[in-house]
Amino acid sequence: MIAEAELAIQRQLTSAFINADRISVILTRPVWVDDGAGGVTQGPPETLAPQTMRLIPLGDMASERFTANGEAVTPTYALLGLHTADIQRWDQCTINGRRYEVVFVSENMQYEMKAEVAYRG
Repeated sequence: MIAEAELAIQRQLTSAFINADRISVILTRPVWVDDGAGGVTQGPPETLAPQTMRLIPLGDMASERFTANGEAVTPTYALLGLHTADIQRWDQCTINGRRYEVVFVSENMQYEMKAEVAYRG
């Protein structure tokens, strides 16, 4: 386990790294509702408040992931946010006028939140 002082330093460094080249990201989150017939259907998405993140091109470092529809894709970018960022798999966002879906979220959230996004149109 990481010591509290070290954790505080790592969080400060992560914040400085993000703020050095930050973007504002607005995520939309799928909402599933009971369809009344024993199943679920997708309702209107929830729009989250803007969050400050850093956009990192993945290039050859990307691994194949799967979309909410089960389609195999190669992520284009990693989004790096503070450990308190609210981001989940299947969330969507628009970056530079293009639509992306979150296809991976790191489980290590001690000092950062890392998600990978794939182009969706």
